[in-house]
Amino acid sequence: MLDFMRRQHKRLKWVWIVIIIVLGGGMVLAYIPFNDLGSISLSGDDVAKVGSETVTALEFRNTYTNYLKNMQQQLSPEIRKAFGFDKQILDYLISQKVMMSEAKRLGLQVTDNEIQQSIYTNPSFQSGGSFIGKERYEDLLRQNNLRAEDFENALRNELLSAKIASFITAGVSVSDKEAEDEYRKRNEKATLNYFVIDPTKLEAKVTLSDQDLKDYYEKNKGRYNVPEKRKSRYAFVDLIKYRVEAKADDKELKDFYDEHAEEYRLPEQVTAQEILFKTEKKKPEEIEALRKKAADVVARAKKGEDFAKLAMEFSEGLSAKQGGNLGTFQRGTKGPEYDAVFNLGTGAISDVITMQDGLHIVKVINKEEGRLRPFDEIKEAIRPRILFDKGGKQAKAVAEQIAVELGANKDLNAVAAKHGATVKETDLLEQSQPVPGLGNSTAYQTKVFTLAKDALGTAIDVQNGYAIPQVVEIQATHPATYEEAKDKVATEAKSEKARQMATENGTKADEAIKSGKADLSALARTLGGEVKTSEKLTRAGSIPEFGSISERDQEIFSLPLGQVGPSASLGGKTLVFSVKERESANAEEMKKALPTLRTDLLGAKRERYFSAYIKDAQKRMEDSKAISVNETALAQIAETVQ
Repeated sequence: MLDFMRRQHKRLKWVWIVIIIVLGGGMVLAYIPFNDLGSISLSGDDVAKVGSETVTALEFRNTYTNYLKNMQQQLSPEIRKAFGFDKQILDYLISQKVMMSEAKRLGLQVTDNEIQQSIYTNPSFQSGGSFIGKERYEDLLRQNNLRAEDFENALRNELLSAKIASFITAGVSVSDKEAEDEYRKRNEKATLNYFVIDPTKLEAKVTLSDQDLKDYYEKNKGRYNVPEKRKSRYAFVDLIKYRVEAKADDKELKDFYDEHAEEYRLPEQVTAQEILFKTEKKKPEEIEALRKKAADVVARAKKGEDFAKLAMEFSEGLSAKQGGNLGTFQRGTKGPEYDAVFNLGTGAISDVITMQDGLHIVKVINKEEGRLRPFDEIKEAIRPRILFDKGGKQAKAVAEQIAVELGANKDLNAVAAKHGATVKETDLLEQSQPVPGLGNSTAYQTKVFTLAKDALGTAIDVQNGYAIPQVVEIQATHPATYEEAKDKVATEAKSEKARQMATENGTKADEAIKSGKADLSALARTLGGEVKTSEKLTRAGSIPEFGSISERDQEIFSLPLGQVGPSASLGGKTLVFSVKERESANAEEMKKALPTLRTDLLGAKRERYFSAYIKDAQKRMEDSKAISVNETALAQIAETVQ
């Protein structure tokens, strides 16, 4: 989690925000930089004012909610607050409004015809190469919880963003030298002879006496504390026992079936093969030629030629070598275009079907109609489900009854025995330590550490049952004695000594290198290192035992061969190296690669330029007090977002 948060905190200033829900594989995105923002109070329910533009409460809430849904990890409200996620999201929206404001200032706009054209040509809204029609278009949006008006407004903003970006960056270019330098950076390679001074490898050479450890303990005594520990015992209600003992008659099974019948419906499904002619990045005349070719293949297949052989000969799909085998799939699982296949019978071959990635021909190998499985067929599959639920409910009821009775009778053993539960006892444990036998015992330990001595808790859901705890001993937090801290002291003292040795060795290496008389092998022997030879490395390469070589890439690609270069430090480690050999970029290959590389560099350069432009525009608006934030509304809405 901590590693994730560190990465997230660094990159939140440059983040992709999903504005529109995925529609059949297509999505509308907006890329805007995040920046720090001051606050000025506003009246009303709006979250912020940006010139003549407004960030509404609904807009902020929806964007924040959508961002959280698209994160890879769920974060608690406390963590989101600590890292200022609400401010980051608001900064995105403010930046978007700044961009809209700049577009208006420059006289840029998006016409209704441009909106219409964008919708009509979006593959998500096409069938057979044509627009699906207004009714189906609006229905598709409704299925994704979108109104046409909201979608088209967002689309207008996206098109306007692209328009202003194109306008602002029109003069940005990439020179031949920039492209050549980047090619060399990516393709020049060097092989190093090296050794690494690694503190962790030096720990084995560290010898410390008991007196050394005691001295270290005395010097760092404030660092060592024994956290609070508690011993508890608990009545354990065995969930598995009650599930084994549970019974269910036919009426219960039938009642459950009647209530959940749709869960036992077998869906309609087909097993099919396909032949694919890819149309991506092809010109209209090329697509038309492919369409004629596909039609010829359809005719051959319908005349009886082996479909699998035709697929292996003509298909460009991933399954071509397997005779175009698509496997078995259900209606709706492969996109709406494939649903037409379900109208074919077993053995039937489709006409040419136009999809987003190309022209498809599909043959149905087998077809199974959807059906509701009858009760008698599914009866025994239902029984374990009911027994599982009944046993769980019974175990929970028993555990809760034990907890209630312990309110009047504090004898845990007697009450547990009365209800067939067992009593177990833990060792003295810290709150973070797991309780053996209870699985993830966080909830149990959290409860135990809130109770007074001898106090009894409520029933807690644990692995395979329920536990009702009682605290029997509390050992308060206290400064650790040397004996209590000895193991930790030994580990930390050894690590610190090894770091000191590594620093000293690094200094010796630097002094030898500066003298100009350093020999890598001799230096390694003196410092206890092992000389190794690297793989061929680019400037962005890395050495497994050390890490990135970027700190010394200039020296690596300029030093005379064999000369020991200046050391590099990373994460407490020191790299000492000489260049064994270098491989220059191939001039002919560079010439071939430059057009594509220049295009890639141009996109990145324009992106940086435009981001800097919008950032500067936002700063000017902030300085002129044209941007204001309703902090109260921001905080209130952020607290309600889940």
